[in-house]
Amino acid sequence: MPPRIQPAVQSTEARAATRRYIDTHWTETFRHAHEDTADEIGLPHPHTVPSTDPSMWLFFYWDVYFTNLGLLRSGHVEQARHNADNILSLIERFGYVPNMTVRIALNRTQIPLSAVICRDVHAATGDDAWLARALPLLEHEYTFWMAQRLAPNGLNRAGTHADPHTIDAFAKVIAHRLRDLPDEPIARRRYLQHKLAECEVWDFTPRFDQRCMDFNPVDTNAALFHFEQTVAGFHAHLGHATAAARWQERAAARRELIDRYLWDETAGFYFDYDWVNRRRGPVVSSAAWFALWTGLCSEAQAARLVANLPLLERDHGLIACREGSNASANTFQWDAPNAWPPLQCAAIMGLQRYGYHAEAHRLAEKYVHTCARNFAATGQLWEKYNGVTGGIDVADEYRMPPMLGWTAGIFLYAEEVLASSQ
Repeated sequence: MPPRIQPAVQSTEARAATRRYIDTHWTETFRHAHEDTADEIGLPHPHTVPSTDPSMWLFFYWDVYFTNLGLLRSGHVEQARHNADNILSLIERFGYVPNMTVRIALNRTQIPLSAVICRDVHAATGDDAWLARALPLLEHEYTFWMAQRLAPNGLNRAGTHADPHTIDAFAKVIAHRLRDLPDEPIARRRYLQHKLAECEVWDFTPRFDQRCMDFNPVDTNAALFHFEQTVAGFHAHLGHATAAARWQERAAARRELIDRYLWDETAGFYFDYDWVNRRRGPVVSSAAWFALWTGLCSEAQAARLVANLPLLERDHGLIACREGSNASANTFQWDAPNAWPPLQCAAIMGLQRYGYHAEAHRLAEKYVHTCARNFAATGQLWEKYNGVTGGIDVADEYRMPPMLGWTAGIFLYAEEVLASSQ
């Protein structure tokens, strides 16, 4: 009978096997799709896809940031730069970055991470000429957000620029994921507009009470604060003092509005704001950790957020929304008990930023062990995990695909956090 392997050894071996799998499979997610087709938007450079599963064989906007975390740590600097250049090419062509490179998604974008994507690539390459070319395009995307996605209170919202035919056709795409699609034509179209807008944030979630366009999302506005600060830093680096000051003023103005509308001093937490009804939304969600990630919190606010980690932290990670948030008849995948990799990443990075290294280590360890344990059991990384059980028994709206992309990128980042704290 073979000797019993101790759990610590199992964990170490599983982590090493997961790392080997990532290192040897990155190139399987590199794809060339230079020409437009009837359905797909071509890209000038090779791009990464989240999964080798055919259902996700496209270029997704905000995935790129998290994927690039892994590519840069694996030495694939050229591919990370290709991804950034593809983002810039989409801004140049459309004035914004589509949710994904398929024509049915041209009516929406995603949480704007282009500036931080470019920041990471510039940090790896030191190419100031490239940065100077990228900067006007980043500003062009920002113009889209401020012209097309601004709510009356001065903060941004999600939305869609789909025409009526596209809105109606969207019902055929998502009907199997929703149980409360109205039959009455006016209510149905309005409902579909809100659901398209929801795709600009995480995807379907209980955060917005099925009225996404009526809310200022925490994560979207935190990302735009980060965008403003990052562009200010680019201008300062390139010697544009006046422009840098102007962008810092924009960031300061947004921070003030976020404090006014999204921060709840009594709860010590950030909430999405229902600007139509002039009240904060009730859902406690992991969108709040993006405020830590971007650095918009004061030290006191950060301390309150850290004290509130138990609201969403479970044995195997941070769940998307607190249990009981969903009042609809639908099952939402961006809800409890699902622990999505980008949400773990935002929290871990934010905790590191504010000096909460023990908490960051704890969350990084949970994520790494969850990935490795499931890889040992299934031979795959996955799009998301169950934060309560630690398995892949998740709340799903479609068949969950195996993953590399952001799951692998954040695994490599989280391992780095663990190594730095040893």
